[in-house]
Amino acid sequence: MMRRRGRSQDTAREPGGRATIRPAVTFSPNYKKIFTTESITMTCDGGSTIGGGPNYIWYKDYSPVHNGKSYTIERAVRSDSGSYQCQTRPGEISDPARLDVSDGWFILQTPLYVYEGDEIHIRCHHRPGYFGGPTIYYKDDRVIRDWTDNAEYYIGHVDWTTAGTYSCGKKIAGQNIYYDEASVSVE
Repeated sequence: MMRRRGRSQDTAREPGGRATIRPAVTFSPNYKKIFTTESITMTCDGGSTIGGGPNYIWYKDYSPVHNGKSYTIERAVRSDSGSYQCQTRPGEISDPARLDVSDGWFILQTPLYVYEGDEIHIRCHHRPGYFGGPTIYYKDDRVIRDWTDNAEYYIGHVDWTTAGTYSCGKKIAGQNIYYDEASVSVE
């Protein structure tokens, strides 16, 4: 059976036969890269089925940072970059979810998790407060959408051919062209 991180949780048995559900981290908005000053909410989906419900502990790079089902970063700074995990008591912990925070002009945003059959949006995002011009998209160094005013690239049905390295270029403030890339793997 294929394990699907971030969407459905693994089920395990505790001593005594009680069922637990392994938690998974999700992001909202569902992008693993954001700009400084932007906000993101991480949610711990799933958790223990024991007693009165789970208590949640959040870890960043294996150090505790927050308690609660959700963890919101209101105005991200570069030091918020890292691997986030949530843990439910009595001890089930999620797989790490990587968040990158950029202070550059431009980023390529891809979803945290990508599964066969999904619909996804890949977004060429310029720093808020600046004018962003036309965008070009590449997959594995081949143009997949020529210069357009649409900053998002939509894939209506993900399959194994969706996996690869995506990049895009965007004219910022009407002059320079900035590029970024991100790998997309399909589970």
